[in-house]
Amino acid sequence: MNRTKAQRRVRQPWLLGLVLLAGCAQVSSPTGGPLDDTPPQVLQMTPPSGTSNLQLESLTLRFDEYVVSRNATQQLLISPPISGSPEFKTKGKEVLVDFDPSWFASETTYVLNFGDALVDLHESNPAEALFFAFSTGNDLDTLTLEGHVVDHRTGKGVPGLRALFYAESTPWDSIWVGERPRAIAVTNEDGKFTGSYLAPGRYKAIAVDDVNRDYAWNPGEALAFATEAIAAGQAWTIPWLFAPTALPASATYIASSSIDSTGFCRILAPMSEAPFAEDWSLIMEDEALDTRWCRTGDSVKIWTQTPQLVENGLTIWSWSDGADSLPARWSRTPLNRTLAGLSQWPAKSTSTSERFWVFDRVLDALDANLWSFKEDSVFRSLDSQDLAISSSIDGGNSVRIQTTEVPGQRYEINVLPGGVTSREGWSNEDTLVWKWATWPEDHFGNLTLEARDLPGPGWLRCTQKGTSEMELFRVRCESDTSLRWPQLHPGKYEVGFEFDANNDSVWQSMDPMLLQTPEPYFYLPKVLDIRSNWDMEWMWSLKLDAEELE
Repeated sequence: MNRTKAQRRVRQPWLLGLVLLAGCAQVSSPTGGPLDDTPPQVLQMTPPSGTSNLQLESLTLRFDEYVVSRNATQQLLISPPISGSPEFKTKGKEVLVDFDPSWFASETTYVLNFGDALVDLHESNPAEALFFAFSTGNDLDTLTLEGHVVDHRTGKGVPGLRALFYAESTPWDSIWVGERPRAIAVTNEDGKFTGSYLAPGRYKAIAVDDVNRDYAWNPGEALAFATEAIAAGQAWTIPWLFAPTALPASATYIASSSIDSTGFCRILAPMSEAPFAEDWSLIMEDEALDTRWCRTGDSVKIWTQTPQLVENGLTIWSWSDGADSLPARWSRTPLNRTLAGLSQWPAKSTSTSERFWVFDRVLDALDANLWSFKEDSVFRSLDSQDLAISSSIDGGNSVRIQTTEVPGQRYEINVLPGGVTSREGWSNEDTLVWKWATWPEDHFGNLTLEARDLPGPGWLRCTQKGTSEMELFRVRCESDTSLRWPQLHPGKYEVGFEFDANNDSVWQSMDPMLLQTPEPYFYLPKVLDIRSNWDMEWMWSLKLDAEELE
C-alpha cells in the first residue's frame, strides 16, 4: 500500500507536466470578433500595370493578406481574347500567373480583368476591380468610357454592377445571349463606372447585376443599358435606368387534368408569361363537346353545358402560336351532392353596393324568394333584381348580390334550403349564413396630395406599404394636379409618380430583347402615416427629382 502511494507521488508531476506541455503546444485560431469584410488589396504587380513593349511570361501579384484563387480560369477575362489558358499558382500572399508569350499578338494592348478570381483566405472576399493592362508594342491604349447607373425607382446610384463593353458592330442579339465583352468596369458607391485602356472606336455597353458572375446578362438579372453607342474617350451624359428583368419563360403546358362523372373538368395550366388569348375545348371520340370554361390564376375549369358522362376525354389548350393537350384523368373522389358556399368576404370590410358569393359548383338557377338580407336586426327580402348568377366567363359559380351598405353597420345574408341550384340539379340542403360588418366612417383616413412640377404626363400612385401591387391607388394625370384619396385604411403609404416619357399611355418596363429601357419613376422619400379619422394634406414638388434624372 505504501509503495503504491509513492508511485503516485512520482507519476503525478510527470503527468501534470505532459498536460501542460500539450496545452502549450496546441495552436488554434482565435474565436469571436467581427468578420473581415475588407477585400484583399494589391500592394505590388510585377511587371507593373501599364507596361509597354512587354512579352508577358508571368505576372506576380502581392497582396496585403493571404489569398486563394477561385474559378480563376472562368473569372479571368482577357481582352482581346487569347488562344491559351494561363496557369494560377498561389502561395501565401502572392499569386503567380504564367503565360506563353506566343498567345499575344504584336502591337496590341491587352487588359486582364480578374473578376472574382482571387479571394481572401478566411472570408472569401474577392479583390475588387482588379485588372492588369500592358502592350506588346510601343503604344498603350489609354482611352476611357464613363457612365452613371441609377435605380429607376429611387434615382440613387447602384453600386457593385458589372459594366460590360462591346464593339459597336456586336449585334444586340449576341450580347443578350452571352457574347464576351471587350472590357469591364464596376460601378462605385454612387453608381458611376469608368472603363479603362480602351482602343479607339465606338462601344455599346450594359451594366448588369451579374449574379452568377459569368460576364453576361441572364434573364432575371437586373439590368441597365444605353441604346446608343459612343466613341472611346467620351461619357454617356444621361444616367442609365437600372431595373429588374423578367425571369425566363417556362414551357407552356397542361400540368394536370381531371374530370368527374358530370363532365366537370379541373385543370392546372400555368401561364408562362403575361396573360394571352387562349381557348379551351373538351374532345370525346374525336368530337368537340359543347362546353364552357373559365380561368382563375393557374387553374382552369371546363364543363359541359348539361351534365354528361365523358369517357376518354381529351382537354385541348390552344393559343395564337401553339397548343397542348392532355387526357382527362377520371376523378375517383366521391361527389358531394349538396351545394356549399365557399369562404366569402372578410368579417369586417369597407361598405359597398354589391357582394359576390362563390359556390363550389357551376350554378344553374336561384330562387330569390329564399334569400334574405339583414341590416343590424332588420330583415328584408331580396328579389330577382337584387340577385344574378355570374356569367360563365367569370366561372358561373358565384351570385352577385346588390346591397345598400353604410359604414359602421352589421349585415347578414341567409339562403334557405333550395335557394341556389347547380347545373347538376344539386341545391343547398341547409340554410347558408354569412355575417359581416362594415368599418365605421372614423376608421379611415384621407390623403390630399398636391403634385407640382411634373415632368410630363403619367400616373400618380398611392400604395399601402407591404400590400400587393393589385391594392394600389393609381390615377392618370397630364400635368400638375391635386388628388384626394379618401377612405384609406390606417397605415403607412408610399407615393410615387410613373412618368410616361413617350406619352403612349403605358408605363414602359425593362425589356432587353426589344431594346426597351424603363421609364422613370419618381418617389416621395417620406412614407406617409395615415391614421384613423385624419385628413392629411401634402405638397410634393418633383422638380429636383427630374433635374437629377436629366
